[in-house]
Amino acid sequence: MKGKDALAYVLYNLGCIHPFILSRIVALAELSYLKENKRRLTDLKYTGMQAAFYIENLNEIIAGDDCFRKREGDPSKRILGCIEYVCEPGNLDEDKKYLDEAMDRAYDLTDSELNELVVKDEYYRYLIS
Repeated sequence: MKGKDALAYVLYNLGCIHPFILSRIVALAELSYLKENKRRLTDLKYTGMQAAFYIENLNEIIAGDDCFRKREGDPSKRILGCIEYVCEPGNLDEDKKYLDEAMDRAYDLTDSELNELVVKDEYYRYLIS
């Protein structure tokens, strides 16, 4: 699955969310897929350390597709920016179930809990470059 398609699918289903949350949800799906299939779900590249990570080239992926829209935040008012996907995403194969499960798992978690769920996973080290 192309990373762009995974990002679009999550954003289309959840609406405008912060890149931090987006990256954790997709990474959570990647980890589940990796455990079951011994290979990666997407072609996204993650850079990280023990307690934090990010998706490489996320800004370029978003800028390269008019269906991705960024909403700027206002730090002075503690309003975070977010990204949304305003087009209908392409038809994903049966592997989208991993994204659906990750969205469900992340639903009631705080940002810290979601991050910890990913970085404490035994397969996390295989995800980051």
